[in-house]
Amino acid sequence: MSTYIDDLVPEGAESGVGLALRDSLGRYLFFLAGTKFACPPGELFYAGIGGHREEGETWIECAHREAIEEMGVDVELVSSHDTWIVSSDGGAERTVVSDQPRPMALYRMVHPEGTPRAGETYHIVIYRAALLEPPSEMPIEEVRGIIALTREQVVQGPERKPSITELIYDGAEIVSLVGPVDLGTRLFPLGTAAALAFVLRWGATTGS
Repeated sequence: MSTYIDDLVPEGAESGVGLALRDSLGRYLFFLAGTKFACPPGELFYAGIGGHREEGETWIECAHREAIEEMGVDVELVSSHDTWIVSSDGGAERTVVSDQPRPMALYRMVHPEGTPRAGETYHIVIYRAALLEPPSEMPIEEVRGIIALTREQVVQGPERKPSITELIYDGAEIVSLVGPVDLGTRLFPLGTAAALAFVLRWGATTGS
């Protein structure tokens, strides 16, 4: 009997889509938190393009809509060889689903203390995706800019809060910006960016 990603997400649960988005150089692309997000002083989070799924919307439709809304351009979804179920604490296990394109991961993110939904689980379906053209229109309240990180920087993300300057020195690049950003700002991963770090670690240890 075939299993689909829908079977792994409880009906009525908070859910959305995130993109493990890469450019032509193989770097991973993340958005820098826009002006509507509250972050600690001197810090910003970075996360994958994506967001909540609307009522009646498929995972695929959500992925394309969010890309267009947040970057002004569409993306190509790429089927993943493996699909991982990832927990908030970094645990991961492979599963088999019949969806096409096949998702890279299902991230069961638990909302942290101090947030409106503390303790509740947000189910994020993550797809590999390729950027087809440069970002064009980005709403600054959602997206302050797009940063490209190397695989190593993504993997190290959950344990570090490097400044943008430090990341650039180590191979990162700000590929698009819609407002001023202090290069001394320290970055930390959230949502898809954190899940991707865990998936890349587990994939490396299992040879996938």
